[in-house]
Amino acid sequence: MDRCPTAGIRSAPRGRTLRGPLLASAVGFMALFTLTTTGQSVQAEAPWLTVYDQAGRPKWEVRMEALVRTADGWEGQEVQVQLYHEGVPHLVLRAPHIRADRYGREWTLGADEPSTDGPVRGEGEGFSFTCREARWEAGLVLRDLHAAGRGVVLSAGEARWELGHAVLLADAEAAFVGWELKFASGRYEFASDRLVAGAATVTGHGVTVVGATLTAWPGEGRLRLTEAHLVQVP
Repeated sequence: MDRCPTAGIRSAPRGRTLRGPLLASAVGFMALFTLTTTGQSVQAEAPWLTVYDQAGRPKWEVRMEALVRTADGWEGQEVQVQLYHEGVPHLVLRAPHIRADRYGREWTLGADEPSTDGPVRGEGEGFSFTCREARWEAGLVLRDLHAAGRGVVLSAGEARWELGHAVLLADAEAAFVGWELKFASGRYEFASDRLVAGAATVTGHGVTVVGATLTAWPGEGRLRLTEAHLVQVP
């Protein structure tokens, strides 16, 4: 369990005066995060918010250009979120807009207005990616993910990114070295650099094959299907 949230504003560095919008943002953060609740430790200094785990290691850091209080939390503009695993930075997310509860325990990144584009951009764990929305709800969840890296291109209607371990994919597709893979659910494991899925359809090199389970090693250009059968040939 993470520590209870606390908040404060550090003194401005020598030669720097806090004034205008910058000072307003700092005061806004103080007002939002002075109450105590179970969950996590929060330190705020304009225009940054850093959340720590129980061991005192950073979990994430949010930077933004503008901050506005709302009835149930706060919103920010032109946002960058740095995500950590065991105190080590793993992912960076950038988006036009963030909204969060008052303690910053849950937040959502996206566009100011509904958009067909992928307003959230990110990189880390060997991938660069875009998604329509990124939210933190006891973990990072990405909607309409498109990612490339580690020798593979991935897309998913929804993905849960387990920092330092794997990305879990739903309603997904993958492509590498002439193969196109479709599957309802699967995961890309970072340590082993492999894609593991249930029932899958594989198309490429003039054939279409379906199988009960799929394991693929994109970096090596190979894959394995169990209970496979051919459904289409040239």
